[in-house]
Amino acid sequence: MFNYKRLDDIFNYIRNNEFTTASKLSLLLKVSERTIRTDINNLNDNLIGASIKLKRRSGYYVEIHDLDAYNKFIASFKESSSKDKELDSSQDRVKYILSILLYSHDYISIDDLADSVFVAKNTLSNYIKTIKKILPVYNLEYIVKPGIGIKIIGNESNKRECIINEIYSQDHLSMTLFSTSEKTFFNDIDLHNIGLIIINIFNKYKIETDDLKLNNLSLHFALMISRILNDDYISLTNSVEIPEEIYTITSEICQSIEEYFGITITNGEKNYIALRVLANIKYQDQSINNAKIKSLVQDIVETIYSNYRFDLRNDSVLKNDLFNHLKTSMSMMELNIENRNPLLNTIKTNYPLPFEIAKTVFKQIDTLEFTDDELGYIALHIGASIERCFSGSLKKKYVYLVCGSGQATTRMLEARLNNVFGDKIFIVSRLSYHEFITLKNEDFNGIDFVISTIPLESAYSPAITVDFSLPQNDIETVSHFIASINQGKSKKIQKFFSPSLFIHESTSISKNKLLEKMNNMLIQEGIVDENFLTSVYEREDLSNTNMNEVFALPHPLDVIALKTKVAVAILDEPIVWNKDATIKIIFLLAIKKGDTTDMEHLYDLFIEVVNNPKLQQGIIHSLTYNQFIETLDEYIN
Repeated sequence: MFNYKRLDDIFNYIRNNEFTTASKLSLLLKVSERTIRTDINNLNDNLIGASIKLKRRSGYYVEIHDLDAYNKFIASFKESSSKDKELDSSQDRVKYILSILLYSHDYISIDDLADSVFVAKNTLSNYIKTIKKILPVYNLEYIVKPGIGIKIIGNESNKRECIINEIYSQDHLSMTLFSTSEKTFFNDIDLHNIGLIIINIFNKYKIETDDLKLNNLSLHFALMISRILNDDYISLTNSVEIPEEIYTITSEICQSIEEYFGITITNGEKNYIALRVLANIKYQDQSINNAKIKSLVQDIVETIYSNYRFDLRNDSVLKNDLFNHLKTSMSMMELNIENRNPLLNTIKTNYPLPFEIAKTVFKQIDTLEFTDDELGYIALHIGASIERCFSGSLKKKYVYLVCGSGQATTRMLEARLNNVFGDKIFIVSRLSYHEFITLKNEDFNGIDFVISTIPLESAYSPAITVDFSLPQNDIETVSHFIASINQGKSKKIQKFFSPSLFIHESTSISKNKLLEKMNNMLIQEGIVDENFLTSVYEREDLSNTNMNEVFALPHPLDVIALKTKVAVAILDEPIVWNKDATIKIIFLLAIKKGDTTDMEHLYDLFIEVVNNPKLQQGIIHSLTYNQFIETLDEYIN
């Protein structure tokens, strides 16, 4: 209703109370009393039929001059109290209380805190317990003054880190817009304009970033502004030497922000924000050895192939993306700057296999130590490559379509094929006969077969001849051919499993007992030796191997099996795999070094188990080995 949301909140609070002090409003809205007085002047410029007055020693109140005009104004006024909408969970209330304490210079009474979130004192005490656990992480201290209240003390940089991480931490895959809570918290700060200022100056200096990092950087600038407006300044002498060009860019952004918001940004603040600029752009130190990074990238893809049989070695997109990311990461390491990944939990939850691959591969490569935040970003690059090269190959067959009678008939046949086999094939390319005969062997990588209106002979891929109208007999021919491919893949996958390596547990069992049981089955079949389980535990210590909430894929840290097989356990009672997850499907993976045959089909299956809830349920309800194989066969076909 008013120019910005804080005015709505002030007006709502004053009109719903007999008297309201400036100190009370300052506490609730985390701004200075001077700002409150300025806001009330703005309110009086816009109110109709009433004005806000101050009664000495009591506070502000609404004085009505024209009741009809005031009632009409109120009728058109849509209440937008942020607390009513946003403090609907204990987590929201904890964040709100924490923000009040971090912005207050004085002790705050328990009564005032309870009132601010509309809860009783005993409920508030539970929230305070949560806050007390958070503060030591940031070297902040909780102080109690009996009969007066509580406050948080600590240095300003630690307070800001706590605010960003605990109050405004985000974990979304798409962060091109600011969240409602961010807009509400910074309701007197134009986040959009901060973003525009940064973009314009970045464009001027040809600085690259992405939406996520731009959003993160804008929030850091907004936080800096809000702390300055609250008379909280940072005194920071960087241990990191900021590159001159970055400091120049930061100074120019700060100058524009000073002019727009009417504030003064100190040198300490500039040093503080320059580090955030550096951490949120694609900065690459040109002194870093490119050959070293290229060698590291090659080691990564070779190790992925050696361990997991995902052949990503010819994916130029992956190699280029890894090169650029690693160069930026190593530039940050040289400057001792941590690259926090706000998407880390989302990546671990939704892309567990790529994260598992990144974690294991970097542990095995004798190189720099990468944090989980960095590995999360690297996992996304690996996951994207797997999607490009492998995803969905169990379900859809990749085909070339060859038609020698023109564009119109090609389009007609393509439409018919997609209509009938849309869930079974993916047409990679439409080709003329002359284009087809110029293809080389490498052009058929990933191609399952060719559909053609012309009889073809190809040494590289099987071909089916059909009429462009795709009559019923041709539909049956294509169907039978797809089924034969699926049956072939099904047999290739089934060879990794065995009745003697399958168990269904109807009673509860611990994780270690289960792994020991499965390991003993592998030993009895001559698939692994006595060192296998130790290596499995070493891998579990490195990070958890649960792929999602039902499926775990434990395996040794090293490729040490004597044969390649998978031991399977299906549980009636969920097993605690780690402190955060329970699972019911366990595939204990044993891989013989150098065994590459048909491994891509096995990993296709793992990807599908991770991503397909229907397949997961089918496996969970398989009480016998035959039922398990029938479930896999039914899904593949």
